[in-house]
Amino acid sequence: MDLLLLDKEFQTCGIIDDFPSLVWNRKYYECGSFTLKLGLKYWERIKNASYVYCKDFEETGIIETLNPKTTTQGTEIQRSGRFLESILADIVINKTQSFKNMITEDIVRSLVNIFVINAGERSIPNLVLGERKGLGQKRTIQITGSNLLSKIYELCKEDELSIKLGYDFENNKLVFEVWQGLDRRDTQNENTWAIFSRNFENITGDEYSTDETQYRNYAYVAGEDTGGNRVIVEVDRIKEGEKRKELWVDARDIQSEIYDDEGNSSKIPDAEYREMLRERGIEKLNECNKVEKADFNIDPLSNLEYKKDFDLGDKVIYKNEELGFNIENRITGVTEAYENGEKTIDVTFGDDYNLKKIKEVI
Repeated sequence: MDLLLLDKEFQTCGIIDDFPSLVWNRKYYECGSFTLKLGLKYWERIKNASYVYCKDFEETGIIETLNPKTTTQGTEIQRSGRFLESILADIVINKTQSFKNMITEDIVRSLVNIFVINAGERSIPNLVLGERKGLGQKRTIQITGSNLLSKIYELCKEDELSIKLGYDFENNKLVFEVWQGLDRRDTQNENTWAIFSRNFENITGDEYSTDETQYRNYAYVAGEDTGGNRVIVEVDRIKEGEKRKELWVDARDIQSEIYDDEGNSSKIPDAEYREMLRERGIEKLNECNKVEKADFNIDPLSNLEYKKDFDLGDKVIYKNEELGFNIENRITGVTEAYENGEKTIDVTFGDDYNLKKIKEVI
């Protein structure tokens, strides 16, 4: 596997064809990262590099740290950083944006277009929008004062979506897209199934736990004004048989009167304003979910092959027939580690760090 080193203009400045260690940490609901360790012979190639590109990876790494280390065995150079999506973390949504009855993908694409592509001196060169897929539910929201990358991931997570900012090497373009992993549950027939179970002999050992400590299912969302005049919207997400667990959400930043660039004001209709508050309540309740955790080891000789039968973002099933558990969740993280001729894959299932390890010789 060859790694291309690119300079700040995305021009090739070196090729790496052997390395002691590379850890490629892919994430679904946040920006991924990498760590690359090299011998001293690569110093001249790596010292001026800004990006790490490989045709075998969907992601491209931005080199952010440098850490040379000398021991009795010689000098090792470590360079690490995050993936290309991290460039959006340098941008703040500094002007209020209101979206009415728009699907999540279109909201996210609009934010990137406004604050990254057609943003004057803030624009990022060669960044374009990729294919629109029509993903997500319609919503009415107001956004201001947020970090662009954090807000995008927050919006996407509510609809189980993610983003990718890929580098098109042939055309020298940065391509932004919203995407969603495949559904590999046994309730559909479009994709092959991915079911992890001891009965299927593809896992070795498993552990299950739940935690409802932070769980909330009813929100009071307080908007503008004060005292008895304050606008408060209630969001009820109590499921049958559940105990009521309440949450207070201060949403005074959402205002019914908005201003354009010339300072002219306009009033948002009451129904639309209340829908914005309701969306904020749903957003905060989604941060207070039950924690459901399943830990198990995937048998490397099993019937399921990484990137063929399951991949980052795919919705898969874990079953424990003995205890009666049937958990459906997305693969939210995959860490690929290449060290000393071996490739190890750690897979995160759901929101917790529930690692299933696969090891193979490369």
